[in-house]
Amino acid sequence: MKFLTPCLHLKSMRDDGEISGYASVFNVADGYGDVVLRGAFAAAIDDFKLGRRPKLLWQHDVNSPIGVIEDIAEDNYGLFIRCRLLMEIPKAKEIYYLLKNKAIDGFSIGYRVRDSYFSNNSQYLTDIDLLEISVVTFPACPSATVGDVKNQWDILQKIKEISNKLRRKING
Repeated sequence: MKFLTPCLHLKSMRDDGEISGYASVFNVADGYGDVVLRGAFAAAIDDFKLGRRPKLLWQHDVNSPIGVIEDIAEDNYGLFIRCRLLMEIPKAKEIYYLLKNKAIDGFSIGYRVRDSYFSNNSQYLTDIDLLEISVVTFPACPSATVGDVKNQWDILQKIKEISNKLRRKING
């Protein structure tokens, strides 16, 4: 199995453990010179629709599943995923807080190459057997960051605060 951690970032994160972002981006060389091309995940997406879902792991550790991948799709930028950390698992809850506080901020994929070609000292991946997606501490791209943290708890607290102020005004 190979791992690829390209430039990417989380797009959103919710208190119920849902996170989304790009697990892979196209046309970016990794440290081994591998470059994922658009369409490389087509078979993996078909497999996903048939129920064969890649695993969601912590740091590529097969002994540390932390959640489930709920949706995957390719767009012009890369492989976009929506997944849910299982907050009942202590490690997943810990990872959620690390993500929320931007202590960690990346995804990485574990895969087998089904088809590729070589050019200019790089391997261009055209068909990937996607085995797992991991939340990782050190993505290969230093500019990888968590984009948006949607914290429903903070919103609920603001609503409660406003509601209490209104009650106090009404009750004198």
